[in-house]
Amino acid sequence: MAVKRDPQRVRHVVKATSAKTTTKAGTDAHTKSVRTYPAAKSAAGKRSKRTAAKSEGAGTLASTVKTPATTTRVATRTTAAPSTAWKPDVRAAHVVSVLGNKRTARMLSVSESQPSRWRNAQEVPSPQVAPALVDLDHIIARLQLLWDTAVIGDWLEGPNGFLEGARPIDVLLVHGSIPVLEAIEAEASGAYA
Repeated sequence: MAVKRDPQRVRHVVKATSAKTTTKAGTDAHTKSVRTYPAAKSAAGKRSKRTAAKSEGAGTLASTVKTPATTTRVATRTTAAPSTAWKPDVRAAHVVSVLGNKRTARMLSVSESQPSRWRNAQEVPSPQVAPALVDLDHIIARLQLLWDTAVIGDWLEGPNGFLEGARPIDVLLVHGSIPVLEAIEAEASGAYA
């Protein structure tokens, strides 16, 4: 793929050498596909930039480059970033509002600055930490149905009779949320260990 500067303020003119090429580094991180359309003969026959970009599909960044003979569409499809549909910033804000930034970081075994970065949507939790954050958010929400938020951090870090003396946060991180939810239900029903 050859990129040239045009003195008439055209951003890039891309010579279409193949249907797909990889980035200069040769990695698969970003794949570029180049399509060439003939120049429109009349204003009625032109597709708008917006219509052309919509036809590329989701996850595509598109730009149109005009040369005297052709219109070249450069579509860049990037690899998917970690999904944020689970709203890590909202979940982190909830957990930090109850436990505090330092305590949240200690419980999830991350740097003290991580929870505030998640909360401010500057970063997304790693794939290893994300499930623990989701489970911790769920457990905290369930505990808020029973107790005041001031008690929740102590309950998570204290030994629990329903979990055979283990700390709920440790059980949560090792075995998931089900045993901790069962312990919460047992306490809510007034059962004794």
